[in-house]
Amino acid sequence: MVGTDLDPSHPRVLPELLAPAGNVESFFAALENGADAIYLGLKSLSARASATNFTLGEFSRLLPFAHHRGVALYVALNSLVTAQEVPAVLDLLQSLADLKVDALIVQDPGILYLARRYFPTLKLHASTLMAIHNSAGVNRLGRLGVRRVVLARELTLAEIKMVADRTEAELEIFVHGALCFSYSGLCLASSFRGGHGALQGRCVQPCRLRFRQGAKAGFFLSCNDFSALPLLPQLKRLRLAAFKIEGRMKPPDYVAQVVKAYRRVLDALPDEEEIALKEAQQQLLEAPARRLTRGFLGDHPGQEVLTPHRSGASGLWVGTIRAVREQSIAVTVRHEIQAGDRLRVESDDGKEKSAFRVTQIFSEKDENLPAAGPGSQVSLTTTGHYAVGERLFKVAGKAKNLWKSPSTLWRMIQQVIPNPLPFARNFIQRRQVEEQWPAVSRKSDRPGDGLTIKIGRVQDLVRAFQSPADCVFLIAGKANLEQIARQKLTPGQKKRFAWSLPPLILEKDLDYIHRAVSWYRDRGYHTWEVNNWSHFEFFEKVAGLHLIAGCRFNLRNRAALACVADAGCQRAVLSLEITRKELQELSQGPLSVVPVVQVYGWPPLFLSRLPVKLRGDRALLTPRQEVLHLRQEKETTRIYADRPVNWMGQLVLLRSYGYRDFLLDLSEGPKDQPGDMDKLFSDFRQARAVQPHALFNFEREPFK
Repeated sequence: MVGTDLDPSHPRVLPELLAPAGNVESFFAALENGADAIYLGLKSLSARASATNFTLGEFSRLLPFAHHRGVALYVALNSLVTAQEVPAVLDLLQSLADLKVDALIVQDPGILYLARRYFPTLKLHASTLMAIHNSAGVNRLGRLGVRRVVLARELTLAEIKMVADRTEAELEIFVHGALCFSYSGLCLASSFRGGHGALQGRCVQPCRLRFRQGAKAGFFLSCNDFSALPLLPQLKRLRLAAFKIEGRMKPPDYVAQVVKAYRRVLDALPDEEEIALKEAQQQLLEAPARRLTRGFLGDHPGQEVLTPHRSGASGLWVGTIRAVREQSIAVTVRHEIQAGDRLRVESDDGKEKSAFRVTQIFSEKDENLPAAGPGSQVSLTTTGHYAVGERLFKVAGKAKNLWKSPSTLWRMIQQVIPNPLPFARNFIQRRQVEEQWPAVSRKSDRPGDGLTIKIGRVQDLVRAFQSPADCVFLIAGKANLEQIARQKLTPGQKKRFAWSLPPLILEKDLDYIHRAVSWYRDRGYHTWEVNNWSHFEFFEKVAGLHLIAGCRFNLRNRAALACVADAGCQRAVLSLEITRKELQELSQGPLSVVPVVQVYGWPPLFLSRLPVKLRGDRALLTPRQEVLHLRQEKETTRIYADRPVNWMGQLVLLRSYGYRDFLLDLSEGPKDQPGDMDKLFSDFRQARAVQPHALFNFEREPFK
């Protein structure tokens, strides 16, 4: 937190204002406009792979320069780590430890494990991609040495208050920027469609597509942008350590305006906040964005966040069309328009039209102008299907060169920091790490494979117990927990039975689930699949359990497997996004838990808290005519592909790599599962995958 002595007799402690920097211009924009801290990515392992980002050499000057200006600098090392990248991660952690970076923002359990074990001086912040959405998750990561937790963007104001009251670790929340349709860290859509993993910083934003359902078409999953500015007076009085602005892909003028706006309200004394808010909201008009909403902090997020007729940025309303000509439009200007601005046209009924770049501006006297001010009547050179009365919104401004050229800015940095900080580029103890790697035997007592089946309904238990599966998982939802409590499993069934905790447990349900877990533990239910860091809190200081890390931990490397082993897991289901090459790489070294490969399932591509105003019994079509299926429950929306992921045809290859434990997930999908269970077991025995099916990322490259 940052101390601000606006009134020396009443010193206050304000949350830190944390700003993004995707390049050196945005770094200066944040620095000059009041950021207390700046977060940025390096050329690798950043969840914004498309940003310019920084080299280690550049960072070795940026860090002391930021400190010279009284600003902290965090590195977003928040991409998933593939099996081949662990040596490079060790080298990078060594460099950042030498540089004494203020903190690392991490997602992958492997980075968490390596940093804690070999670089204990590094301060760690848990990325929002870890999907921490309740107090149990915050407390668990705090026990693991995480200094700060970035909460999921999908929490309500009441939930944030409850989490703050029930935890001690530092809490950070997003206050401004883009929103995703899915819960952060739980979206598979981009990865499924083309291998561009969102958790590797390569999301192609499939939620922004124009979908069709029957005769109805629209941007049904495209979210408006988020601004918590009106709520800042309330938020800054909570136990929060930092307010984060999203936007490492944004230009410097956007970063400058947004940081300045939030700084104005953050610093305002209580009796100044109303005026400060009005001034700050006017400043935000200069930062083009999609339509701004309060996101999940608003009263009706389901109605405010999604606007199906909009896809792009709404931006600042800069003018209205008063005449349409063959090669131009006549415009009445409301806010300044410059040559180089990008404008989007909006029809009377609020529908967006295509955007265009302003190339020429002419006055009423036919003078070529560089810019036009409020109240002026001008003509803009453009062609398109426009109509009188339609409004123009500025969605991107001309580069204002407020921060000089990148080369000039770097020279300014070098003048202040003539000598970069020294750092090692290699971790010299790598061989020692290999020799000391914690490992378990993967040899099985069974003559064949270990087979686990996961189901979602109690009524499927009988069929599941009649199957050849060694273990039967049942989703630990409220209805299932209460139904099983009224039934009595035989000793043989109980030995094969396991509960699978869902990845999302809202704060209001946390106490109920905790009591239910304790009740079942006391009655001899010792096998549990965990799917979020919060779940480990249910088993704190409890002996004799068999814990399995589920696929939602996205385990793709040996260090990540060692991390969940440290947390108490004996087995772990590998990431659904893993590739064949990674599976082969993992099989060649020691592992800390027994790996489980899911070879069948219908994973939701989108998992959202937002309701969609569509029919659940009709398919969605993408522009490429891909078919998606929608299922909506009370507080969750799931969208599935039109075919399952099926690796049963790859079983011979997987066994040749040494894998012996496999999972068939029949717990969810576009229709009630499990379907023809006997046929699936027959396919498993014969190592065949019947069409239609998807291989997901099996044959794709790990780094795409």
